Amino acid sequence: MKNKHILIVTAHLDDVEIGMGGTCAKLCEHNHVDLLTMCKGDRPGCEHVAGFRLKTTKENVKEMGIRKLHANGFSDVRLDEEAQLDIVNTITKTITQFQPDVIYTHYNKDVHKDHCIVSDAVRVATRLRKTSPVDELYEFTIPGSTEWGYSERLFNVFEDISGWPSTMKMKAISRYTTELRSSPDPISLDMIDARDRYHGSLCGYGKAEVFRLVFKR
Repeated sequence: MKNKHILIVTAHLDDVEIGMGGTCAKLCEHNHVDLLTMCKGDRPGCEHVAGFRLKTTKENVKEMGIRKLHANGFSDVRLDEEAQLDIVNTITKTITQFQPDVIYTHYNKDVHKDHCIVSDAVRVATRLRKTSPVDELYEFTIPGSTEWGYSERLFNVFEDISGWPSTMKMKAISRYTTELRSSPDPISLDMIDARDRYHGSLCGYGKAEVFRLVFKR
């Protein structure tokens, strides 16, 4: 994919690195990539980490080559308390302003309610009207959150992240010291790396990230 305007829409500040960090790094080489995050990082019980998480995200955005971060102020794990219209309007406003050709967002059948709400809102905001600039919509996975959804997972796009994209991804994730857990938790460096190796084994790559292509016109 080259010379595209790409928008990545996530619920949380660390989702892009954990879910598609290698692919994001590759996309930034030859495309204009923006990141829209909905929540401010104030995890319940650990609200004090919000500032550190935002600072870390800004560091990763700069290093990966994302052109602009659009950070919103909704609270973590409380998106279900917000009016869906407010979430849809936030996403629609960004789409209208930046006219992306391609959007990446969360897998629609995730166990994490925030992820599902954002995914649903993106689907509303990208309805295939003639006036919509969006020609492609992809959904990415989050370790643990996607698998623990216990729904059928239909992934039809595999992105090779072997080599430097994987190295950049793992470096970016390692900065989120307040969010990482010890192995064998899915949100641990060892298991994220093992997951990428497993997905690579399904398609002939050393490491891969998987996506669901929702539509392409």
